[in-house]
Amino acid sequence: MRKEIYSKSTKILYRLRLMLERVDHSWKKYVATKMSRDAANNLRKQVVAHTGKTVVDKKMRSEIKAYCAEVLGDASYWPWLAYYAELRGEFKKGWMPDDYYRFKFLPKMNPEKYMRFSEAKAIDHKLFNGAVVDPFFTRTNGQYYHKDGTVLKQEELDQILQEVNDEIIIKPDSGRGGQGIIFTHPDELHFEKLPKSTDLIFQPVVQQHPELQKLYPHSVNTLRVLTLLDDEGTIQVKFIIIRFGREGSRVDNASRGGGWVFVNIDGTVHPTAFDSIGLEIGKRHPDTGMLYSDLKLPFLPAIISLCKSVHHSFPYTRVIGWDIFVNEQEEPKIIEWNANNPFFDIIEARFGPFFSEYVLGDDNKR
Repeated sequence: MRKEIYSKSTKILYRLRLMLERVDHSWKKYVATKMSRDAANNLRKQVVAHTGKTVVDKKMRSEIKAYCAEVLGDASYWPWLAYYAELRGEFKKGWMPDDYYRFKFLPKMNPEKYMRFSEAKAIDHKLFNGAVVDPFFTRTNGQYYHKDGTVLKQEELDQILQEVNDEIIIKPDSGRGGQGIIFTHPDELHFEKLPKSTDLIFQPVVQQHPELQKLYPHSVNTLRVLTLLDDEGTIQVKFIIIRFGREGSRVDNASRGGGWVFVNIDGTVHPTAFDSIGLEIGKRHPDTGMLYSDLKLPFLPAIISLCKSVHHSFPYTRVIGWDIFVNEQEEPKIIEWNANNPFFDIIEARFGPFFSEYVLGDDNKR
């Protein structure tokens, strides 16, 4: 029988460490929640400044706070719903505040140990074999790997790149919002100048479907699909948007100056596009002049089928945002996926509620 190997003082230190970790977690959550609500208040002020009017008067604010207290258990959830109401022009019961979504709903639906897989983009081609844009190779923990897992030496990297005639894209493994992306030609790539602080994915620059090319030709315009694995084991598509670049940008992220437009499940496209805080930016693309409502999406059923299939293959996180690229042959591929904090707030405001069954449902769903 193994004897006790830890002293009393070591056990006390261990219990103290656990206590401090719990305090640290609670403090971080408190700070993140406060920052989130401050952001909502500032966003609401931006909307009011832009529109020159407010719909959230004292009466509506009281109504929103009472709703939050009764339905969500805490009146302090009100700032995000007030922001939603300013964008929508009315208050909608069933809305989920973004701070509730991030700090209560998602942690329950997407356990952290599985959610973290979506931040390791270097293994996407292993998780979803055949469904993603395959990399030429990746750099993980300072080591270069072929997509099949083989360790690559410098001369082997050079040989792979010699066979590539077109531009390539280099992505940071945990990048968000298009940040840190590098476009370069293989002849101009200097490995020693690449950032050392992150893992990297080296992929081909893909050619998109002609319909999406007409919308805006300088970025790959992706479709964001949010899926939910519900309590019965069915994959639901909660919403679909098209994201597009503007003003010469090579990325389609709204946070980098792009925009987005809502797609109905039948494939029709909402006539008006929106910016990164949910304000309208017109019915035509500002650069190409294309009417958003004229977009034809014959590949949408294939996108929906792909997202449902890959979510079924990774059921461990129940809410996932998929960024989908469509090639010239109408074949959809996953660019990346997000189970950490899938883009939600302004789409919920403009076109939701999308999770009213979890907001207005019984306690065990909240």
